[in-house]
Amino acid sequence: MTDSEWWKERRNLVARYRAMEQETTDPLAARLLHDIVLDLEAELEGLRQNVGLDAAA
Repeated sequence: MTDSEWWKERRNLVARYRAMEQETTDPLAARLLHDIVLDLEAELEGLRQNVGLDAAA
């Protein structure tokens, strides 16, 4: 799997969890899904910053 495929897969995963969060009617499930989305977004942002630092070096 190339880096671009990996990034695309991760973005799709975030989108799927966001959709599930919007569709659920269970408040606990919605909160758990929201936490998952936040974790995935933080992971992507951290990797994006690391890639930016690597490119600048």
